[in-house]
Amino acid sequence: PILPMHFTLPTCKHQPQDVRLLYGSIYCLLGHFPEIMVFYNGPRCGASAPDHAHLQAGTSGLLPLQACWQRLCRSLEPVCTEDDGAQLSYITEYTVPAFAIQSRTQQAGEKLFNTLLNAMPTADGDTEPMMNIVAWRTDDTYTSIVFPRRKHRPDCYFAEGKQKVLASPGALDMAGLIILPRSEDFDNMTQQTAEDILREVAATRQQAKEIAGRIKDGLQTGREMPMMEREPQVCVGLASTETIKFTLNGPHLAKGEELTGTQEVTFAEGGLLWNGNSYRELLFSPVDKTASFSIEDITIGIDFHWERKQTLTYRGALRLVVEEDKICAINELPVESYLESVISSEMRATSSPELLKAHAVISRSWLLAQMEKRRRQQESGNSFFSFVKGDDMLIRWYDREDHTIFDVCADDHCQRYQGITKATSKHVAEAIHATRGQILMDNDEICDARFSKCCGGATEEFQYCWENVKKPYLAAIRDVADASSCGCNNAAAAELPDLTVEENAERWIRTAPESFCNTDDKKILSEVLNDYDQETTDFYRWHVTYTQEELKSLITERLKMEFGDILDLVPVERGSSGRICRLKIVGSERTFTIGKELEIRRALSDTHLYSSAFVVDKEDVKDGVPQTFRLTGAGWGHGVGLCQIGAAVMGAKGYNYDQILLHYYRGAEIKRIYK
Repeated sequence: PILPMHFTLPTCKHQPQDVRLLYGSIYCLLGHFPEIMVFYNGPRCGASAPDHAHLQAGTSGLLPLQACWQRLCRSLEPVCTEDDGAQLSYITEYTVPAFAIQSRTQQAGEKLFNTLLNAMPTADGDTEPMMNIVAWRTDDTYTSIVFPRRKHRPDCYFAEGKQKVLASPGALDMAGLIILPRSEDFDNMTQQTAEDILREVAATRQQAKEIAGRIKDGLQTGREMPMMEREPQVCVGLASTETIKFTLNGPHLAKGEELTGTQEVTFAEGGLLWNGNSYRELLFSPVDKTASFSIEDITIGIDFHWERKQTLTYRGALRLVVEEDKICAINELPVESYLESVISSEMRATSSPELLKAHAVISRSWLLAQMEKRRRQQESGNSFFSFVKGDDMLIRWYDREDHTIFDVCADDHCQRYQGITKATSKHVAEAIHATRGQILMDNDEICDARFSKCCGGATEEFQYCWENVKKPYLAAIRDVADASSCGCNNAAAAELPDLTVEENAERWIRTAPESFCNTDDKKILSEVLNDYDQETTDFYRWHVTYTQEELKSLITERLKMEFGDILDLVPVERGSSGRICRLKIVGSERTFTIGKELEIRRALSDTHLYSSAFVVDKEDVKDGVPQTFRLTGAGWGHGVGLCQIGAAVMGAKGYNYDQILLHYYRGAEIKRIYK
């Protein structure tokens, strides 16, 4: 320990340092513990541990930088500001160049830090710009000092004889508290030598001015800096089970040993039982990029009508952890590798190149948006309630907030991911490469780019399926050519009726209006749909018939409550695509309202109803009790965002991928955020 009170704060999960993931935690720590200061050493900026992400913290107020801050802050040179008064400034009178971020909120501070981070150069082979950070809190103001670096250690560190000074400046040194472990170095140190050492490793004044200039130029021209310099890693939840059998198809490292072949891990007495020993966590890391592993009995299509078990093969690392008395299997791999599998799993690799490119962009956008959302929820500690319940209603929506130890799951609940089991063709690889790093953006926010199989002629708005947040780029549109997608003057034909009105919705659903996704072209469908998806043929307009006993039994079982005879199914509220988001179930013994769309689909089917865009015909009514219910419906899935079948038709018609994207995500922009 260097300070009177000194902490090392590692992440719970072993992972390489990444300041983008750690910076927000600085605010959380200072918010809870204002008596400490927090600091960060970049992977090559002092005595660091590049392979294990961590922060440090200690007694606040001891650093010379803090002691003279009242003087230094009077001559700050503003670089950019936020609306709430938060400011990024250049420190003009300190020994070495540095930037100060002053804010009252984490959100504003993070935004300014990302602006600075994206303007700083990253050396070849490095994962982030070289820097040290020191941060503290005074009353309600958070101050974070960022020292740009150009060198890991000074020349004197490597010198021989009397020229040698064992100094390796980190954040505390840069802030004026120089650490010298050898007494001879301490005795011989002078102010001039100390300043020379710090200036040698710090960025030059000219380099710091160039960073500030890039930020100002970007603000003046409206250009946005790229958000990240390297491809992120994604953690995918594969399975949750009491026993897992898998085969290492190539050499993997685990607990210091190189392994291949069949393995079996069992949950026992709160741990992972493997080869006679118990562990809390196991990591099987591939020795090279081509090594893969195969897991038996992976369930795909969970709760859907085509649910089945398969043996699936994956690349990347396999992490096994204990979660709720089960083994959770997690695949860790680069985002672009993950996307190759997703595109191949979601549709056939023989799809049109433009459709594959479009799907690459939205899958990447959705993934990074969910990763960012999960990170913010973990940092804030806020719980998220996805239901509203009363005596006569249950409004529930199913999103991915229940994933706490991985980013996304491997099933349709998130994005269908089946590893390398589905062979990736060169067309998929080319689509991924052509769009590498490209995402959809809404101003400075990554678009939550949802998609479904078939919108039924009209896309839905986000808030009717999930939390009550309106996302402007997920507007309801009619799935036909219009001026925004093809450059023609056909706006009148693209007008969508107000399907929140029951009369309009009924007329829409009982007919089959012309739409991109209104197709029975087997060639196009075979290019988009995998084998088991092709088992579904009536996706645009469909019919389901239940007897009274079938419907009563189904609803009683799914909702775990008695209704008596089912007298009626009454739409209370419809979304903009005609999908029901609140449905009143009228029984002879009770009346109950359910929502949102997926809860309705689950309540009215052994698996999932194709969609909640349906109308009901009651037939053979005896003593006020219908003996038959006939549902006529539209579309397949929630209908929000891109319609996969509609997009496939657009691709076949010659639309470019950017035209496809901007047809379904109105007002969004396509941007590249990493190289």
